[in-house]
Amino acid sequence: MSKKCILLIFLVLLLQAFMVLPARSVSEPPSAIVLGRYNYFSDNYWIIYNKTVQQLRNEGYGASGDADLLVCANYTRLGYTAKSKIVRLSWPNLTLQFTEGAHDMNVTTYLVMEDGSIGEKLETFLRMNVPSYVHPYPLEVKDPDLGVGFGPEALVIGNTFAATLLNFTVNRTEILAGTPWGQNNTYVSLGYFANATHSYDWTTWSDSESGLFLKLVVISRTPTFTSYEELNLVETGVEVDRFDVVKSSQSYQIHIDTNSSLSGFVFDSETNKINLTVEGASGTPGILNVTVPKGLVPAGYGFEVLIDDQATSYTLTEDTNNYYVAVSYHHSTHTITISFVAVALWNQWWFWPTIGAAIVVVMILAYFFLKRRTKKTPNSK
Repeated sequence: MSKKCILLIFLVLLLQAFMVLPARSVSEPPSAIVLGRYNYFSDNYWIIYNKTVQQLRNEGYGASGDADLLVCANYTRLGYTAKSKIVRLSWPNLTLQFTEGAHDMNVTTYLVMEDGSIGEKLETFLRMNVPSYVHPYPLEVKDPDLGVGFGPEALVIGNTFAATLLNFTVNRTEILAGTPWGQNNTYVSLGYFANATHSYDWTTWSDSESGLFLKLVVISRTPTFTSYEELNLVETGVEVDRFDVVKSSQSYQIHIDTNSSLSGFVFDSETNKINLTVEGASGTPGILNVTVPKGLVPAGYGFEVLIDDQATSYTLTEDTNNYYVAVSYHHSTHTITISFVAVALWNQWWFWPTIGAAIVVVMILAYFFLKRRTKKTPNSK
């Protein structure tokens, strides 16, 4: 090989060495952070407001006394639970759906003195069976953030990181006795935010292996209320086949049955669309069965199914309460959209039977009319 060739190869290699950019590390989601992952907490919660007697009456509580009397109202939820579930996962972005469990509400009022101090206890009210509530607007979060947990890589004592609102510092480790997930080293992180009028103080206990939240204590102070909340994890799991959705303040549950990996689910109540992301080994057959409650589908609407924005055939069955939409495809990564679409009048199930019944009625009426007319006509001789 000539000296010129050797020199040329050396220059090319040297140039490549200078042009190589440092690799950007893309963190993988913790194994516990998957679509359908939920944390189910028991929740001790109270919140204190200064309100007038009239404001309490407006809320349905039978407060006595002068309508303008200022009282300190302590709201305490009894038997309260909270559930946080991942309904969309595009790491590091998460979409969470929150559900409040059915509970009782205790409200105790105290007299507010002229100097602002709290005086004697006045009245107690108990509201039973406050229903479960699915929050209609999912929460978008980004890691490390307040989802179902922090990424375990963030859990290093002394590490500081910013979430959406708070700045967190990993403070110490503890063992949470009596919890099935707290026997590893549990990292305690402190989060704080304050401005001229508001302050939020969070303490979180996170499992060192998964990053899942095992316990949270949240203290909030604003000009109108002070609140305390303590959540303790009682159950965690994965529900990739069931998704809670809300439409017109009503909650419904959509069931998904598929042999694909489901990596995204979104229901848009404004556009009446279900968007799913499925994937699997290339070339293998994929099937998807979606159970849609009939109450979720507007009257006079049917279905349209798109795979990667292309209309596709599907099978539709139904029973008293649900529609069942089934579609098949060949695996890769696909976006499947199930839309509720208005059905043309003549394609609705009742249209042709109604037309047929109307024709029969007209024929019967015409028959009797002609028969009656024939009877009235004199016989010609």
